[in-house]
Formats: sequence, C-alpha cells, structure tokens
Amino acid sequence: MCWLQNKKEVKKVQINIYKDPMQKAYLFGTAVLYSEKPVPREDVPQHWYCYELRGTMLEPDRPYALVDLAMEHCAGSILSPLPLKKETAQSRLVKGKFELTSEYVRLAEFCSEYQIPQPQTPIRHMFRPASSTESGLFYALPPEKDEELGAIGHVRIDFGYKGREFWHTWWPRGPEELNTPEFKEELGKVVNDLRLGVLKDLPSMRRYCWGLENGAITGGTCCQNYGFTLETDRYIYRLRCNPTEGDYQAYLGCFDKQAQKQEMGLTEKGRQMLRDAADPSLPHQYSWYVIQDITHADQRVDQVLPLGEAIEHYMELDNEDKRLGVTKDDIATVDLVIRKDGREWISEDYQKLDSFAQDPVVAEAVGQIRQAMEEQTQGQAMTMGEMM
Repeated sequence: MCWLQNKKEVKKVQINIYKDPMQKAYLFGTAVLYSEKPVPREDVPQHWYCYELRGTMLEPDRPYALVDLAMEHCAGSILSPLPLKKETAQSRLVKGKFELTSEYVRLAEFCSEYQIPQPQTPIRHMFRPASSTESGLFYALPPEKDEELGAIGHVRIDFGYKGREFWHTWWPRGPEELNTPEFKEELGKVVNDLRLGVLKDLPSMRRYCWGLENGAITGGTCCQNYGFTLETDRYIYRLRCNPTEGDYQAYLGCFDKQAQKQEMGLTEKGRQMLRDAADPSLPHQYSWYVIQDITHADQRVDQVLPLGEAIEHYMELDNEDKRLGVTKDDIATVDLVIRKDGREWISEDYQKLDSFAQDPVVAEAVGQIRQAMEEQTQGQAMTMGEMM
C-alpha cells in the first residue's frame, strides 16, 4: 500500500519496543517494524538495526530517505533485523520501496512469524509506572512502615558534574540479615541494566521520564518526580526519579517480599486497603508525624505524636529540613507542611491523593497548621516591631 496521506501527528513520547505494538512494514523488500514514536537507541537489541525516515520540506510526513537520525522532518522510526543501508552512507532513498501495512504486532510476535531469535527483555523494561495511589511508597517511610514492607535499604544516586557521572550510596533501612549475597547479586544486575537507560545520565533520565505517558507521582518538592516498580520472585524495587540538576536524581528502594508483615503495594490486599482509606463512610486511624533532617539518613529523627503536639513540636523545631504529615490506616502517607532550602509551605499533595482528598479530618488538620503558621508569623513581626 502507498504511504498514508492523512498520517496523524507524530507523538513525542518514546515507544517501548518490548511492550508496545508496532506497525509491520516492508522496506527494500525486508520485513521491518515501523513506529511513529522515537525508538530509544539504547533499547535496540543486539544484532538489530534502527533507522529513521526523513521527509522533505514540502512533505515532511512522507518518507523520502532512510537515515541514522533525522534532525528534521522525521517521518517515523524503523526497527529491522537486517541492515538496510551501508554504514558509510548518510542516507538511502526510499521512494517506492516502503510499504506500510495495517497490521500491528509486538516484537515477540514479529520474531515468531519470521523465525527470528527473540531478544531478551531488559530488566529496565520490566519496571511498570507507578499509580497515583502508590506515590507515598517511593519516599522516605516511618521505621514501622519500612519493617512492615520488608525494606532492605535504598540506593541514592546522583549524576554529578553536568549530569554525566554516576555516584551512588547505599542506605540500609532494615535488618542486616536481609542484605544477603543473593540480594546483592540481583541488585547489581538491576542497577547495571538501569545504567543502560534511565540511569545512564541526566539527559537519558529526562528522555525516559518525559517520554512516558504514565509514572508521574506526587510528593516532589521542587520538580515533578516519577516512580517505577519492578517485582521479581523475591524482591520489589521502587525507583523514584528526580530529573533535575542540583539534587539527588534517583532513589532505588529495595524490599524483601518474604519479610513483609502484610502483602501490600502490588497485591490486591494492598489495593483494597488504599480503596478503604479513600472511603469517607468507613472509620479511619491517623498517625501524625514530624520528621527532621529527612535528606540525611544518619541524622534523621522521626516522631509520632497527637496532632496538637505534632503541630506544636513542628513549630518549635529549629531545623531547616523538617516536615509534618500524616499516615492513614497504616497504608497511605502524605506530608502536609514542609520546610526545606529556606522555604516553608503547606503541600497540596493531599488534595491530589484519593486517600486524603475528601478527608475532613485531614482538611481540618491543614487548617490548624495554617493558623499556627500565621500566628507564628504575626508573633515574629510583633517582636521585630518592638526591637525597632
């Protein structure tokens, strides 16, 4: 068939060639896979070839030439099990040589049809984007919650100078006996594979996060964070990405499923608990916490107090890195007020989470916090006035 004249606008998000269907096509007589979305070069399987179709200024969406990378007028991407042009050639004209079918297939189906060895799916593509109700699981949790979820620890990662380096630190969060050689071996494989994609460098992380339609989570203080989860036979890995300069760019939380006190997170029981937490007709339990030095694990202090005492303690706490929040029904957690980097604000995250959005107890608590902050500001203003 000829090229579609009314081709829809190319989406900017990248395609996951291991999961997403692609359109079958024929180019120079070779069966290939076509995608309107860009194909990340780091995802191309070994012994496979990836190209882009380039249009012209007059017809930017109609393929005119096959190139390694189309700097302009990109008309789609080609994934091929065979080389389609000489490496030294900058381009190869495709006029009359490109046949786009109406059939959509996944990579595994394509390989099966043409008896091609199926590439193994990289670990990084076994991660799934987080749902909105899982946001709290990607941030620091109270010790009792870590114990409940079988936390082993987390890897803190930053990309260093100009976002091109890779620095990492291990922070234990559970019993040392959970940090077994078996776990260390699997963690090494997970991190090494992630370093080929999302954790390669800061630009790669930005492309990965911004190129996906899902995965955005609430809770970031300075920019949008993204969460991704991988579940293996024994372990759960939760990767939080913070694709901005001047901060730690990633936290990879590690959990032992065998050590969990309750099956939560990805299980149906956990999802039901989150649904119950969002149901205003059910009774709920609230645990108010104050945390200081949350970004420094060796100095961090957590306290659980009644609401009034928590507000009073937070207001009296002379610390530039502190927050006050609530855990509901031992499953959903959100920070309500945060002080960091010289700023202090009431977070609106609770309004975005199903577990808290319609909760009158939390809304009333936010009102009390706001009033306490205003009274403190007024008191400081009066003190300054008396000194002048």
